[in-house]
Amino acid sequence: MTHQSPPPGWQPPPPPPPPSGQPAASGPSPEPHSEVRTDERTPLDRVPSPYGLLIALATVLIFVAPNLLVLAFDGFADGPGTTALPEGPELIFGLVVTIVLQLTVFALSLLPLLIAGRPFRRLLGPTRSTGLMWAIGLGVGIVTVIVTYTVNAVFVLSFGDGEAVEQEVLDIALAGGAATVLAILLAVVLAPITEEIVFRGVLFRALDHRFGMWPAAVLSSAVFAVIHFEVLFSQPLALVGLFTVGILLAIAYHRTGSLLVPILGHAVFNAVSVSLALLVEQLDLASSWWPRLPGA
Repeated sequence: MTHQSPPPGWQPPPPPPPPSGQPAASGPSPEPHSEVRTDERTPLDRVPSPYGLLIALATVLIFVAPNLLVLAFDGFADGPGTTALPEGPELIFGLVVTIVLQLTVFALSLLPLLIAGRPFRRLLGPTRSTGLMWAIGLGVGIVTVIVTYTVNAVFVLSFGDGEAVEQEVLDIALAGGAATVLAILLAVVLAPITEEIVFRGVLFRALDHRFGMWPAAVLSSAVFAVIHFEVLFSQPLALVGLFTVGILLAIAYHRTGSLLVPILGHAVFNAVSVSLALLVEQLDLASSWWPRLPGA
């Protein structure tokens, strides 16, 4: 049989359409765990979490490892040590070293995400940081202060033994000068950003995707509260307040889809905690009915 060339202008017939219910392929397949950030509010239940539980647990473990080592060194029975704070240049140097170490540990805690190929831009959630999210975040902070301080005061004043909450960062804030500035930087800027990324942005989001909002909020908030070891050993009932902070910030993140919201809420809460500690010191109310409540 001889082969004949097709006539001029002939085109092969188009491929048959795909079976019903199967969309035609158009371009490369989407990136695994892809997430398009939009200006529209996107609750977390509308998008899958890019982080699995193993990644989340590894991140949290690395983040809290230094605190666990300090606790093991001081002894679980007695809790963290209560040595006197250094003064002058020694205190400033110690604060700078603390900030550097915390940033280093935070960077190391993100290594599981990098190793698993999860882009860091996923950390901020599916909703962009619009002006509306800034406003909501500040509002969430105010609500968190009111609710948490009410709950905390009721529990501590009703069932507590009168012991004040011991937190080194609040003690340092009372030192004045550069030490106060660095303590505020730690409490109002560094802690809200790093803790919200780890506990809400990674841990809560992974739990939320698997178990739903309420179980995820309870579990992540319990971990968030307990890792504040100074509060745990000085006034355990004050952990109720930190647990409440975690619940409120987790709900806010779930509803808005923007991690900026809990970061701002956390920052407002800690700013009020530091401000009240300074006010109580100035007015000499430390030994009165006013309990010193913890920062988160």
